[in-house]
Amino acid sequence: MQAPDIPLDEARRLAALYATRLLGSSPEDAFDRITRMAARLLKMPISLVSLVDKDIQWFKSRCGFTPTESPRAVSFCGHAILEHEPLVIPDALLDPRFADNPLVTGEQHVRFYAGVQLFSIDRMAIGTLCVLDRVPRTLGQDELDILRDLARMVEGLIQHRQLASAARSLYAHMELDPSNDELSSAAGQVEFLLNHDVLTGLANRQSLVRAVEKHLVAMGDNPAQAKTLVASINVDKFKRLNELLGHHGGDKALVTITRSLQALLRPGDMLARAGNDEFVLLLPGLGDDSAARDRLRQLMQAVHHEYMTPGGPIPLTCSIGYAICPDDGENGDLLLNNAAMAMRRAKALGGGQIQRFSEELKRAVNRKLTLESQLRRALDQDELFLVYQPKIDLRSGAVAGIEVLLRWHHPEHGTVSPVEFIPIAEESGLIVSIGEWVLKSAIAQSRAWHAEGVPDVTFAVNLSARQFLATDIVATVDAAMRDAQLPPGVLELELTESISIDDPARSAALMNRLRELGVTLSIDDFGTGYSSLSYLKRLPVDKLKIDRSFVLDMHQSAESLAMVRAIIAMAHSLRLEVIAEGVENVAQLDALRAAECDHIQGYVFSKPLPAAECAAYLRRHAARAAQPLA
Repeated sequence: MQAPDIPLDEARRLAALYATRLLGSSPEDAFDRITRMAARLLKMPISLVSLVDKDIQWFKSRCGFTPTESPRAVSFCGHAILEHEPLVIPDALLDPRFADNPLVTGEQHVRFYAGVQLFSIDRMAIGTLCVLDRVPRTLGQDELDILRDLARMVEGLIQHRQLASAARSLYAHMELDPSNDELSSAAGQVEFLLNHDVLTGLANRQSLVRAVEKHLVAMGDNPAQAKTLVASINVDKFKRLNELLGHHGGDKALVTITRSLQALLRPGDMLARAGNDEFVLLLPGLGDDSAARDRLRQLMQAVHHEYMTPGGPIPLTCSIGYAICPDDGENGDLLLNNAAMAMRRAKALGGGQIQRFSEELKRAVNRKLTLESQLRRALDQDELFLVYQPKIDLRSGAVAGIEVLLRWHHPEHGTVSPVEFIPIAEESGLIVSIGEWVLKSAIAQSRAWHAEGVPDVTFAVNLSARQFLATDIVATVDAAMRDAQLPPGVLELELTESISIDDPARSAALMNRLRELGVTLSIDDFGTGYSSLSYLKRLPVDKLKIDRSFVLDMHQSAESLAMVRAIIAMAHSLRLEVIAEGVENVAQLDALRAAECDHIQGYVFSKPLPAAECAAYLRRHAARAAQPLA
């Protein structure tokens, strides 16, 4: 077990912790609401507000956890406060820092941990808001954002408490010495800090909530008053800007954005800073949705700006989500949460978008979170299964291989489309364990067919970006092939175009190691990532797979046909085979044959088949493999 290191500024950190006066304090509903919310939203059995003292970690709030403290030497949070980013441990038994930790091996049996740092008002890391589970799991980006947001709420409570305590102390001294101008000035400064963001001078979240509530009361007293819009604005790519410019450069960008937004405010409007890269607007009199969108587009343009960095220019855009009172919520917290939910949806659509909250959106978010939770159990409950789609050689008519496709039969919803659950698996990190299962299951099926005398074909398995770049994929593939005694040339791995574009040097190195194992490599969905010929020449691939979007209308669109012909010609010049997917009719088939495509895959020959039906298909085709297609 590795005990957490002691920070260099430990004395200042402890002084900041003691200044909060939270250690040993009584439970408070304001904190407990947040830990309950974290456990519920992230579907975790345990959520804690942990404060790291000299020798212990003490829990200001606990949900699903009995102990009130534990030794600092065994604490996950002691490690978390040393980091600049949230600490996530998918499986503590696989992490040498925690594998023999008593919290892992003892009665608590902690396997998963995620903690977001909590900072005092003078920016010292004093603890975390953390969630824990007793089974291994991962945390998707959306879930991590939720945990960050909740941590900022805890942090706001802590800092507000510090300032309120300072204000009370100053006012008490002022009563004893009313003529002391310095005390009066200090009290005014503390009062300002209680209600404003230090960097931008904007109202903080607590102040905004009070303003929204006050406005809602005024609306209730005067029903004829116009509706009010609450908008959540999140700066896209701000983390990347911070990495390239440093926090000082990031702070300057935030101040610039603040001034640009303030220049567009009307009397009665209110702008607040609700988080590191998040702003909130209260805009009275914008109940009409068309007028609201026009106004928000103006504000969006105020944020858009290109910043020069050592890594090149970064165009900052923003995502905006909004809710209108009373249609989308009748209290301040609900309106702010609904606007934030809409904002996260706008970011998921690629950023630079405006999205209004709706009950449909709320249902979609809840369905996504529910499906993610159920997807975690789907493997253990045998709900996931594989189907196999043949690929046909256009010259010989033989089966050139099969693609292995993942399906999910949900006990309540029936068949869940891969279009819906694969992105959820990607975002949550579940794709790693699911992808490994797919790989091993496909290899096992190949060996089973070989033993049954089914004609041997290449099995193509899709690899996700997370599998390829964030795991030891070479070791995983090598072990799976060795265990099954799979001969070279049977396994093909399909990689998306974007994987290799993001980090071409590392991608090329990994690809070379995979080819040394006897694995065939193909680039999937080619044409959607805007790759160049020089890019392709750098990668050790064997095949290109043309994206179905080009195949769909190539027999009707001269532009799509020209694109397909160019891709095929380019690939052949590099001695690569070309596969066209999504071929559904004879017209598309004829166009691809004329363009000299090598292989095709699609409903024109076969839909994805269960294992038994695919085996029968392979046997039938083996008999006429030598006959060219009519």
